[in-house]
Amino acid sequence: MRVAPLRDLAACLYLARPSNHGQPKLNTQKRHPLVGAYYCLDGDHSRANLHKRGKEKLWHGGKAKRKVYCFSKKSIRRHQKLLKQYRRNMTSILVAIERNMEEGIHLCGEQQFKLEDISTGVSDIFEKKKYENIPFIQVAPMINVTNRHFRALVRTITKRAQLWTEMIVDNTLLYNLNNLEEYLGFNANEHPVVCQLGGSDATSLAEAAVLVEQAGYDEINLNVGCPSTKVANKGAFGAYLMKKPEHVRSIVYEIKRKVQIPVSVKIRTGVDDCDSFPFLRSFIECVSSVGCTHFIVHARKAWLKGLDPKQNRSVPPLEYKKVFTLCQLYPHLKFTLNGGVKTMEEAVALLNGYLPSKDKFDSEKTYVQVQNYHVNPLNGVMLGRACMENTTVLSQTDPLVYNEKPPHTAFSRRTVLDAYKSYLEENSSLCSLSSAFELLKPILGILKGMPGHRIFRNKLDMYIRNYASTLPCSGILEKAMVEVDAVAPGCLDLPLADYKLQQEYIKNY
Repeated sequence: MRVAPLRDLAACLYLARPSNHGQPKLNTQKRHPLVGAYYCLDGDHSRANLHKRGKEKLWHGGKAKRKVYCFSKKSIRRHQKLLKQYRRNMTSILVAIERNMEEGIHLCGEQQFKLEDISTGVSDIFEKKKYENIPFIQVAPMINVTNRHFRALVRTITKRAQLWTEMIVDNTLLYNLNNLEEYLGFNANEHPVVCQLGGSDATSLAEAAVLVEQAGYDEINLNVGCPSTKVANKGAFGAYLMKKPEHVRSIVYEIKRKVQIPVSVKIRTGVDDCDSFPFLRSFIECVSSVGCTHFIVHARKAWLKGLDPKQNRSVPPLEYKKVFTLCQLYPHLKFTLNGGVKTMEEAVALLNGYLPSKDKFDSEKTYVQVQNYHVNPLNGVMLGRACMENTTVLSQTDPLVYNEKPPHTAFSRRTVLDAYKSYLEENSSLCSLSSAFELLKPILGILKGMPGHRIFRNKLDMYIRNYASTLPCSGILEKAMVEVDAVAPGCLDLPLADYKLQQEYIKNY
């Protein structure tokens, strides 16, 4: 029996006891004791008072509020047991809510700031870490995006950001030992580079981790945040593993036993109904107990049923405060924040310890500073889809974050495309009819928001279809650049560092 709480309404059960030798009056047809349920708003509803009233009707608003139901003694005891369990559950929920409020309280100060005032450079608390070669900016792993060709393009724009592979399933490596170059191959200038592994079997993942270490990667990451149906539901790994922290701990333990390079875990703030802050804390404590000291936290929960991967990147609200609270609760651990970051200015603001007022970046909104942020600042900020859609958002990574000059190839879009064209010429053997799309896919969004963007994409697609069998990919790119110069002269030569000049060009186009 379900008892629904009603506002200002008390439900009182009264067992009728007539003078039949102390036994309850029985219904002659169903042979059940009668139970009277009286509903009232005010007055004394104690058992003694109800006994005094007997079968007197209780009134409210001029209408009788008496209803009579028939239950057995067994059902009454079952109901009382369920009611106690319900009260215990509600008590635990209230305790969890209070813990959430206590741990998040006083996290931020009251003074408000504008984005342009807090994103001019990384604060001094990172000065020591700069010399330790710690990657503050990371390019998120994306399936069918962050392959070696995309990473080669990113390296023409920034030489310091940490690059990640797309997720590689452990069995993919174990079943293709004779063709590991296809899955683990990378260019020498990609360091620092991280290989992300996916899977649920500790032994298989440990064996795959050995292959990754032998390939020369700087770090191994375990995917515990992917909400894809194939991964989380059918494959039983990715975000599904967040429900099994003990199993994740055993996986990390087995991997760390086999390799010497660092091992990190990429997670969400929660999954399905397991989204409370105490659950997130218990997960962190469980996995870190075997030596995992770095967690990349996508600041959204994941819904494994009802939302597809694209919706899981936008529908669940951002929870930046949880990540910053973790930093203060566990100063011996490192945390990287992922989710919702679209520009380098927003990334710098987060690195400096500033939060958007509503966990959503907006140029018109104000930002508040996290108190005691210097105790354990973020280890890094990760950008994902923004880089895929337009890689030029990384053009200010080196000067803003690392206080270094960007590569000379990152001066303009033309220099970036020329550098990538040289890369295609060096890897001309990879260019065939089946791989031409893969080789040229990374540059499709380089003109996003600028005149000539649509022409560039359309011409690339047309030339790939018509000339891929006779013309190298570098030649296809050259023809597309000529088309852009004809439609938007000078657009490719605009300095990437001069945002105002680009805006003026768009207005005058």
